[in-house]
Amino acid sequence: MVAMLLTSIMVTSVFSVALTVKTGGSKGERKIKAAAGARQVAAVLKNYVTGDPNSTMVGFTGPGQGTNKWSMDSPPVNDTSCTDCYALTPGSHTLTGILPSTFEDPPYNARVIYFVTATDTITDGVNTRPVPSVSITTTWTDP
Repeated sequence: MVAMLLTSIMVTSVFSVALTVKTGGSKGERKIKAAAGARQVAAVLKNYVTGDPNSTMVGFTGPGQGTNKWSMDSPPVNDTSCTDCYALTPGSHTLTGILPSTFEDPPYNARVIYFVTATDTITDGVNTRPVPSVSITTTWTDP
């Protein structure tokens, strides 16, 4: 009877450790995916800082594909909070298409959200324009 009790305690402990390792690995993988998505958005937004969303130059092209070439609506990326607007428009921007679809779809529903504030202005000799400050977060639901 004592031997069975000790065996059941050991087996329960081993299964508990195995389950913890499995779920911890999955959580770590989701954090890595989220961090990669945030880094990708930061790298893209660096290109937009020098863009002029009101440019009328012939042949002007920006990173995006929409009417406003400096938007974040370039397939497969979609700014669900501001369709075809300047990527650095102050406010909150929610993006889809950055993270793997298995992570963006249920049950995780992951999203990359970046928030833009204009904290200062610079003058380049001709124009005065705001300097955007961007914070990027990634949210998801753990099932």
